[in-house]
Amino acid sequence: CPRTTPYVKAGPALERGRVRGAAGVLATDLQYAQALAARYRTPMVFTVDATQKTYQIADRGGANIYRQRNFGTGGEYGLDQFTATPTAVEMLPNAVVAQSATYTLGLNGYRRRVTFSRAGQIRVATIP
Repeated sequence: CPRTTPYVKAGPALERGRVRGAAGVLATDLQYAQALAARYRTPMVFTVDATQKTYQIADRGGANIYRQRNFGTGGEYGLDQFTATPTAVEMLPNAVVAQSATYTLGLNGYRRRVTFSRAGQIRVATIP
């Protein structure tokens, strides 16, 4: 009797891993932007382009761009959803954020939310 191996669908697990990874990278980059603001003693702006599914960290004037990432089809995560409310957040050198923000990342219905409070706290959660 030949031994059969059960077929396991790896696609959904891989997609969820990509969304979880992207949410982790986003949270880390928000912390990085806070650290840059403190180090250079100047406000940093975290700006999201939801259409292109990209974001960047730059100083207030935009003269220096410290980091850019692409979460869309041209990037390593290939997400089909990346939204931000609001699309630009300013981080002050004293670790206070001008306003709270919510970022939603998703792929094929699986979504994660990253929230950024005015006090600078970052939380990552699965959206049911």
